Amino acid sequence: MSWQRILGHQRQKRMFANAVGRGRLGHAYLFAGPEGVGKRLFACELAQALLCEQADAERFDACGDCSGCRQVLSGTHPDLIQISVPEGKTELPIELFVGSADKRGREGVCHELSLSPMHGGHRVAIIDDADKMNVASGNSLLKTLEEPGAGAVLILITKDPDQVIQTIRSRCQAVYFGSLEPSEIEKVLLQEGITADDALISRAVQRSEGSVANAIRLVARLQEQSQVNTDALTKVLSHGPFRAEELARVGDAILEQCKSDPGSQREAAKGIMETCLCWLHQALTQSEAPLVQQDAWADAMEQCFEAILQIDRRASVTTVLDAFYHDLEINLRPAWK
Repeated sequence: MSWQRILGHQRQKRMFANAVGRGRLGHAYLFAGPEGVGKRLFACELAQALLCEQADAERFDACGDCSGCRQVLSGTHPDLIQISVPEGKTELPIELFVGSADKRGREGVCHELSLSPMHGGHRVAIIDDADKMNVASGNSLLKTLEEPGAGAVLILITKDPDQVIQTIRSRCQAVYFGSLEPSEIEKVLLQEGITADDALISRAVQRSEGSVANAIRLVARLQEQSQVNTDALTKVLSHGPFRAEELARVGDAILEQCKSDPGSQREAAKGIMETCLCWLHQALTQSEAPLVQQDAWADAMEQCFEAILQIDRRASVTTVLDAFYHDLEINLRPAWK
């Protein structure tokens, strides 16, 4: 069943099921929420449920087997129109809404939604990147919003509703999508075939801010960084006493692989700190060292946590790392005596 693919967003599922069951489905919706939480997937599943030839009001779900469902899944259903910002463009051009100059008013989303459904009772249009409409595109859509065709359902999708043209936004029913739970993101990653070791997946999910898109990007970054040889880093720690400059040389070599990408640099910096943290944790838990050494390791672990927090707060990577190396040398001096 189609809705089983949607993880989370139970309130939104119930809202649409109730609206269809009561015959009160609206003609225009604005799906708003963070990137990568499933807004577009939800819109596609909603379209499939509306266009399924076996669905009814009591069982608002797509069968997945009928001709209508197969056409939706293949992107060939004549009653489903989907548009987004074309490759190489930064806006939704007016041609997507009213057609090219020589076919103005005879093609495009507005024309398509003015037609009667070819199969079933609905004609659905999904407009991704709705915040990328320019004034001309937005104005062309107003008449459709004010005088929708029979059975027309328009779904606009955005991560920033405040950037959607106000006259468009005010004519749509807003549906807000929140962040996903970590367990839900892990299930999506599994469904998408994203594989990595459990610890790496957990790190990516915890830092994803509830977004599958962020989690996928983080998995890729962390996998790249996991290939970086951290033996040099643990070797410096294991053969103390060391100077801050020694750690800095190893850390700089790791950062160089990130080039100028700020996101990758932040993840690499946290990887350096987490490598130090793991070494310190092992030293603390697997040793019967004197109390003074244990206290030094514990203090250094606190320093690692604090440095990671500063990176998460968007502090300068270079500044944080310079202080981190210096303070780590000072904190570990008692352990070397």
